[in-house]
Amino acid sequence: MYLGKMTTAQAKEAFQKDPVLVIPVGSTEQHGAQCALGTDYMVPSYLADHVADMEDVIIAPTVPYGVCPYHLSFEGSINIGYEGLYMVLHGIMDSLMQHGVRRFAILNGHGGNTPSIDRAALEVYHKGGICASIDWWSLVAELDEKFRGGHGDILETSAMMAVDPDAVHLELGQPMNPQHPSENVEAAYIQAVRYKGGTVRLVRDTKEIAPSGWFGPFDPKDSTAELGQEALDISVAFIRGFLEEMKGFACR
Repeated sequence: MYLGKMTTAQAKEAFQKDPVLVIPVGSTEQHGAQCALGTDYMVPSYLADHVADMEDVIIAPTVPYGVCPYHLSFEGSINIGYEGLYMVLHGIMDSLMQHGVRRFAILNGHGGNTPSIDRAALEVYHKGGICASIDWWSLVAELDEKFRGGHGDILETSAMMAVDPDAVHLELGQPMNPQHPSENVEAAYIQAVRYKGGTVRLVRDTKEIAPSGWFGPFDPKDSTAELGQEALDISVAFIRGFLEEMKGFACR
């Protein structure tokens, strides 16, 4: 069921069944030269579409904007900030709790959103509800190590090839070309470096450490729709099972 397609009378009836309200959340930001700006919300939207047939599960409209100030050197990236995303999620869930919804599951497509999601989720808890958050790219890497990925690398690019082939242009891809801060310190991720076996957070603009935009262990030039579909299918199966379990979670 989709909230946006319901009438208010239908929503009232559905809310009386104590459903799980799923909110796909992402970001509009660069994913390298080869992958779409909408990757981080298009994948969660796909996942939500594939649980929409579940009984007592309602899909809210996707939130396409998130927290990505470190990507603003790349054209097309849109940042609404930590407070902005928090206010959107707070407004969505606070409104629906007034109508009787107690269970929320956020399908998140962007790591920078986590602090805002956590803040809004804790408020739901203190009001007597419950809010789970699933980071799909982290989840699928836990379920199968071959899906370990980074930002705009083979995992996300392959997933987008399965979701919307027209949103991927492998011919535009560029080498990662990571920028290491010094001879002894190497780039470990966009916001982190590695020194003598340890990882240190080093927050910078993405372009300074990853001038091509993407960063990860595997080059997106090797992306395939088959790999992406497998990752999506594994994610959907897990999410369906978790949402079913979530229906039995105790709410205060």
